[in-house]
Amino acid sequence: MKIATIISTILLVIWVILTMVVMWTDEIDTTLYIKLSVSMGILVVATILIALALREYGSEKKLKDHNYLD
Repeated sequence: MKIATIISTILLVIWVILTMVVMWTDEIDTTLYIKLSVSMGILVVATILIALALREYGSEKKLKDHNYLD
């Protein structure tokens, strides 16, 4: 989960910088900005979901190893 948090934070910082560039300059087309924003959102959600799945798998495996689950 720690790695997912770091990745999500990095993507958020990149998105904030991208948004500031779009607001203050005309370097990036609006369509490209929307596509990049949606792509980053999808990556953040996917990263968090994968981290949650791995954490759940690890905790279940740990419980099975200690014979708490059948």
